[in-house]
Amino acid sequence: MAKHDKLILKMFAKVLMRRIGNIQFTYKTRKLSSKPRLAIVGSGPAGMFACNGLLRKSNFLVDVFEYSPVPFGLVRYGVAPDHQEVKNVINTFDAMFEKNRERLRLYCNVKIGQDITFDELTRGYDAVLLAYGSYKARKLGVPGCDSKNVISGSDFVGWYNGVPNAPTPDLSASNVVIVGNGNVALDCARVLSTASSGSLRISDIPDERLSVLEKTATKDIKILGRRGPENVSFTIKELREQFKIQEWDSKLEISETDLKNLIESLPKLERKKKRLTEVLVKNTGTTSGLRQCHFLFHRVPKEVVADSNGMVRELVVENTETSKTETFPCELLIYSIGYETLVLDGVPQNENKMIDMKDHCRVNMNAECPAHVYATGWCAHGPRGVIVDTQQQSSFVADQIASDFIHTRHSIAPGVDLVLNERKVPFISWDAWKMIDQQERDQGKLSGKIREKFTTFEKFLSKRLE
Repeated sequence: MAKHDKLILKMFAKVLMRRIGNIQFTYKTRKLSSKPRLAIVGSGPAGMFACNGLLRKSNFLVDVFEYSPVPFGLVRYGVAPDHQEVKNVINTFDAMFEKNRERLRLYCNVKIGQDITFDELTRGYDAVLLAYGSYKARKLGVPGCDSKNVISGSDFVGWYNGVPNAPTPDLSASNVVIVGNGNVALDCARVLSTASSGSLRISDIPDERLSVLEKTATKDIKILGRRGPENVSFTIKELREQFKIQEWDSKLEISETDLKNLIESLPKLERKKKRLTEVLVKNTGTTSGLRQCHFLFHRVPKEVVADSNGMVRELVVENTETSKTETFPCELLIYSIGYETLVLDGVPQNENKMIDMKDHCRVNMNAECPAHVYATGWCAHGPRGVIVDTQQQSSFVADQIASDFIHTRHSIAPGVDLVLNERKVPFISWDAWKMIDQQERDQGKLSGKIREKFTTFEKFLSKRLE
């Protein structure tokens, strides 16, 4: 073969290999782009457990949208600061994001319904999973309930957990009344009972808010239930903790009839309920001492009485067991009586003003909707259960979504990156969050804390706009 022919053949081979490489690259790009794209609205436990299940069982590309500037919802802002072991689930979510960087993205500080409409979300994705919880507290709804220092349990919990822009309560109150018989009520009582002891200093309560807590003047707490003691929604761990707090005498102050009913019910109860009831029976009596926590039942709030400055001073209740009216001194009133379900604009509602569900996890969208829409957690079924219950439900939903897409042909969904950029929405990505996370941990170490939570994020958001 002539030297000239060899040179031409070599050049042809290079061109051919380059074209083959381009074909391979194009194929890979198209293959990656053709994976179904899912949007998850909410980065709390419901959304993250479902996300983890989907990434393990399917080839979805997933974008997670969070209303707050930072992720993980109630794990960050709802779990009690003295229950750090519950927050360890964040380690699972961290590992999920790190292992799936090519398929998983985070968009914090993005408000669905404001920055991006729900309709735009369904047009940008093959599937949408609503998992944004139910964070609007149900109002007390009695005369005077808008008085100063009358706050919801979720607002109080959010305040000491570092929710941005949360109003600071007046903790100079000696007499506190908490309306509600769930774990949020217990968390509020326990934090108030332990704050002055200094035991919360290693927690992740922001320093500025911890300093307010430690100056609390609370000496008397009344936890009111509208029904009887057999109807409490406490879990046994949280209930036991309240009775173990040093320098506080905590008791159920109940009638002989209620006590008799509790004791007689014990043999018939399943194990979990029986153990809880045994704790209730063991801690009945009359409180004494300088610091007291009273568990009272059959009390229905009727009126909040305020002073001339609009500050709460008394709570009037009806004792439905005796049919008498009672008045309790009260300078801080915390109510924790459930949540209202929030339905995003564009999401169908049923007659109960909740998300209109077709079945356990599928939203009843109209035929024109281009995406499959699902819902899980509190936004789908109302506020109930603890993190373990949420995990089980979300795992089931992940299975259903993966199953729906096994044989489904889908288009190449574009996502909403272009819309966010055009509108200059200052979102915080996963990498930006990890930078915040590390700074919080580093700052916390300086004072022996788990982390020092930031309560403002403007400097991180402004960087996005530069």
